[in-house]
Amino acid sequence: MSEFKDMIQEDIKEIFLDPEMFGEMHTVAGKEMAIILDDAEKLKRTEQYQDDKAIYSKRIFFYVAAEDLGKLPELGRVIDVDGRDYAVLQADQEDGIYSIMAEEYRG
Repeated sequence: MSEFKDMIQEDIKEIFLDPEMFGEMHTVAGKEMAIILDDAEKLKRTEQYQDDKAIYSKRIFFYVAAEDLGKLPELGRVIDVDGRDYAVLQADQEDGIYSIMAEEYRG
């Protein structure tokens, strides 16, 4: 791995997801970890999932360290965030961090 990529990996937890900087502690998939909930990005991406009635259940968008969550969640997989179940609508990985859009699951 290049020196630059090593620095990015260190910055994920030491800056970006650090609870004293930008991160917040939440329980995801049964484990407490630092994530960033991003309401602005959620609104932007929600437009992609609008139906003709524009009725939604609760949606969240968050960033999490890949090493904390493990395998990138598959679309449709149910993931527990703070005791509420959400179905994954979108999950992307870039340089050791996941961005996840999920909708409250009603099974």
